[in-house]
Amino acid sequence: MPGQHAEKGNGDGRRNNDKNTTISEGLISLDGEMSSFDDAIEKQNYHKGNGSFGLPRYVPRYPFDQSRRESVLNVPWHLRKPGGLEQCNFFDSFRSVKFWRQSEFALRITLFAVLLPASLIAAELPNLPFVSNTHCLSAAVLASKVTVGEGLAYVVTWTRAGCIWLPLATIGAAANLGNYIIGWCFFYTLLLFLMATFTENMVRRICLLLFNSCMFGILMDPQRGTVYPSRVMSDWCIGTGLCLVATFLPYPVFSKNKAHRALAEIARNTGTALTGMSSCFWSESNVTRNMAMTKVRMMTAAIDLLMQRFHTAHEDSFYEFIFEGFEPWDVREAKVKLFERLRANLRGLSRVLDILESKPWVVDDSERSRAFGALIQQHVLRFSNSLDKLTEELASTSSFGQIRQLHSYFVELNDVTVKLQHEFDQARRRLFYENKPGTLEEFVPLMTFFIFSIVNFRDTMLQFDSEVQHRKHLLRNSIKRVVDKTMLEPIQYTFRFCRRLVTQWRRREIQSLIEAAKVSAAMILTVGFSFLIGIDKKSLSGPNIIAFVSGANPVEALQASIVRLTACILGTVMGFFAGSYSSTSVQKVASLCVLMFLGTFFRTDKDYGIMAVYAMFVLIPLDTVGHTTTEDTLARMNQITFGILIYVSISVIVLPLSPGLILRKKRINILLRVSEALTSLCDMFSEPLPIDSMHCTTLPIYRESIVLDEHYDSSNPPDADFLKNASTRLMVRVDRPMLKISELLDEIEGRLEATYPFMGFARAERGIVDADYPAKSCEKTTYHLYRIVSLLRTAWCSWEVLRSQKHYAPDTRHVLHYLQPIAWDVCRSFQRFVGMLCYSLRNPQVSLEMELIQVVLELIQATEELHLRKNQMMLFIICNSVEKNARYKKEPDFFTADVTTVQSAPQKEKGLMALGGLGRKRVDDGGSILPLLRKGTKANLEEDDSPEPPESVALSDNFVMPITGADAEGLHSFTLSMQMFADEAKKLLMCLEEMLDHLRKKM
Repeated sequence: MPGQHAEKGNGDGRRNNDKNTTISEGLISLDGEMSSFDDAIEKQNYHKGNGSFGLPRYVPRYPFDQSRRESVLNVPWHLRKPGGLEQCNFFDSFRSVKFWRQSEFALRITLFAVLLPASLIAAELPNLPFVSNTHCLSAAVLASKVTVGEGLAYVVTWTRAGCIWLPLATIGAAANLGNYIIGWCFFYTLLLFLMATFTENMVRRICLLLFNSCMFGILMDPQRGTVYPSRVMSDWCIGTGLCLVATFLPYPVFSKNKAHRALAEIARNTGTALTGMSSCFWSESNVTRNMAMTKVRMMTAAIDLLMQRFHTAHEDSFYEFIFEGFEPWDVREAKVKLFERLRANLRGLSRVLDILESKPWVVDDSERSRAFGALIQQHVLRFSNSLDKLTEELASTSSFGQIRQLHSYFVELNDVTVKLQHEFDQARRRLFYENKPGTLEEFVPLMTFFIFSIVNFRDTMLQFDSEVQHRKHLLRNSIKRVVDKTMLEPIQYTFRFCRRLVTQWRRREIQSLIEAAKVSAAMILTVGFSFLIGIDKKSLSGPNIIAFVSGANPVEALQASIVRLTACILGTVMGFFAGSYSSTSVQKVASLCVLMFLGTFFRTDKDYGIMAVYAMFVLIPLDTVGHTTTEDTLARMNQITFGILIYVSISVIVLPLSPGLILRKKRINILLRVSEALTSLCDMFSEPLPIDSMHCTTLPIYRESIVLDEHYDSSNPPDADFLKNASTRLMVRVDRPMLKISELLDEIEGRLEATYPFMGFARAERGIVDADYPAKSCEKTTYHLYRIVSLLRTAWCSWEVLRSQKHYAPDTRHVLHYLQPIAWDVCRSFQRFVGMLCYSLRNPQVSLEMELIQVVLELIQATEELHLRKNQMMLFIICNSVEKNARYKKEPDFFTADVTTVQSAPQKEKGLMALGGLGRKRVDDGGSILPLLRKGTKANLEEDDSPEPPESVALSDNFVMPITGADAEGLHSFTLSMQMFADEAKKLLMCLEEMLDHLRKKM
């Protein structure tokens, strides 16, 4: 059998060889025939200059013998890096600016806050103010700050906490509770519970830590009188004061400088990003557009990062008014609000360009689009250059007077924008009315949205200029703000918390009580455990760690406990070896300074900062002047370990709070408010224009300096409400419905930011059933929610443009009237979507996947129909106005009456009713006209076989376009925003469905 197979294979091989030989001969003959055929064609077409097959000859760009491997010859000569130089990368970190800043910070703290008090304690001088060898150094661990503003903010926090724990500890010392262990335990537990309930964050930690330290001191030595808590306070005040001094010497480091640099970079990046975006709509090619948008996205990502840095530095610089005054802080506050609004405008502009990147043929392959670009592209570029110059000048301003001096730049920006709007209207007249379109091309809404977003930049800048021109700094307002932030706000927050706790009994207040009870119970149980295992009172330190481990949920507590447990063990070991092998006081001080320098160097690190702080906090008692024993070290490690275990056990077992559940509830509240905001926006179709509180017909553009009233109060400027309106096109007035929607959107954005901390805790949450947490879906859920809110803000700006006019044009009123039912369907579809989605989030075991898909499809179809019907209506109005103008030129006496009442009303009603009547049927009835609307021609909609009018139409000089530029921008941007809104809702559903599937796996 093997032989037969081999023989068969040989036969096949012979047959294949014969075939190959035949094919080769055929190919050779064909090559000869083809070459002769090509020669004949070349001879025939030689006089025509053509190549083969009647086509021009292709000229290769690269030679055939060029090497295909990677070569340095592909790089321009001036960009080539010289090779052959040996480099040592080991010491590259020493060239980093951050390295030397960290070293400087650690050296400052070590010299002023560690070496100085440690040397005084080691010298054992008489009449030293220290009641303990460790309190001053422990205070330096908590009070170490990089800048003056951070140090002053900590001093305020420290003082606020001292006003709470010091009187309570003094009461305990005056009651002589050290002699009554039962009374001590009751007082200790009750006061811990109260402080944990009514304080939070750093104030809570300081109160629990120092109250615990004082009560242990009273328990160790009952003879200590009422002065003992005050002496502990003085020790901590000395350490805190030395850290504050370290921020000034040898030169002060201010947070205001960091904030100013970050804000200047934000200003420059904003102008650069807009310059890049303005050239992307009419681009040479889509590749050029893609590369430009890639750089723009890098720029906007840098803006977002700089915003975070600025807010951190700006918050820390609040108490630096002592050195710079109040006005620079107010200027930075006003400027960052401006750039946040400009950042929102950049997001709206980027969405249009994202659509163009995915569908470049919409703009690139349209002759009408290229004609628009030829007419207005240069004016768009002039606008971006003008704004770029303005933001560059704003980057260096630090007072309102300097900003007022830039008023000429604002005037120039307004003039360039007015010119752009005029040219855009002229282009619309020329390309839409004089050359009547047969269909409204897809690029038109995108282009109008693009111009709308561009002009929004002007509106935002002029609003800022108006606010600055009317603003005057008053000293009493600044002092009031400091008093409110330092004293009144914490007191008011406590009173509101107590009122809600008594009257409302909300989940948040009840959970605060539960967590406070857990903290106090864990600390008293740790004390009892320490006495049970026979630990010396002098080394009692277990409850101290709980003061810093306590969190708002079990996941946070567990995460914090693991990091702090590792840090405490590391600090204990390092402190023990440093204390054991240092025989003299000088050696102890030196080893303490070295360890504190290393810990302070890593203090500001994102990953190891917390570990460094707690390691320093633990090693200080083991590396002081006193003798360190192995028993004391082991006792401290046991107390730390068991204290953490006790608190974590209580937090996880007793009424645990799930971060995932909290995150779902927060998102439910966000969805409900998003639905409320969309309903309010859709109600604007029937909301009348405001007629009260009119102020002026245009936003004032000051051409000369303004003299302000010396009695003007900037805290309550006149007409403060209308300044919140973004549009300043035609009318500035109080629009209460729009203000309510704006406040609702601000509330949604705040709620959305509050979900960020819970995302990490929900990802780290574990259950009995192991299931991989969909981290990407969780992040995308927040991302899509954020985009939904941004789109609602864009829709709000669209209505702001429409409602900023004195009155609606007749045709605009008709369009709004016929679009209202479709907008209501959009609203109701999203309400159904939110209702079912919230039900699924509350009850994950119920799967509503198919129903949610159906309602999302209804939402997408409703928004698409809203957008396409609007396009057809505007096309009808354009064509109808051109026809009326042509008829008026032939029959001037026909329009003797008011054109707004006659103007071919039967034809208009016929066309609009043709659109409106078909849209009354539901999608499931098969009555949707979306297929016809997508074709986009008037003949398809009305089935009119009449011949089309000529493309070119001569309009009279007095011809007025029935749809203004503001109407076109507002309508196009609103419907396009709704389309993108529906698409984001679909993506949100997919992300939430994946998270719900994860919950079902855990059940």
